[in-house]
Order: sequence, then structure tokens, then C-alpha cells
Amino acid sequence: MTVVSDVKTCTAGLKHAEAIFSKLALLSEDPEAKQLFHDSMMTIQEVIDQMNERIYKLENEEPQYQGF
Repeated sequence: MTVVSDVKTCTAGLKHAEAIFSKLALLSEDPEAKQLFHDSMMTIQEVIDQMNERIYKLENEEPQYQGF
């Protein structure tokens, strides 16, 4: 595996975790838990955004990684 494919795999895992936290936030009846799940989802989204920036840089700096 290449670096960029590893980063993309990690990003996919983070997106999955974000979806789970989103679902938990929607389903939770406890306001404190709902807020905790929502905050966790937002934190993960920030990390996903950073990972996407890194993927973009990797693909543009290293042409051999494009399309992986």
C-alpha cells in the first residue's frame, strides 16, 4: 500500500466513526450524552478535513499517488 492509500483508508474509518457519533447524537435522549456525541462528531469532522487536505497535498506533490 502507498502512503496516500493508507491515509484514505484512515479517513474512511474516521468517516464511519463520525456517522456512528451522529447517529448516537440523534438517538440519545439524555441531553448531556447528546451533546457529547455531537461534540465528538464535530471533532472527528475537523480531523477528516485535515486528512483530506493531506490527501490533496500528497496527490499533488507526488504524482505517482494520484488516483490511489
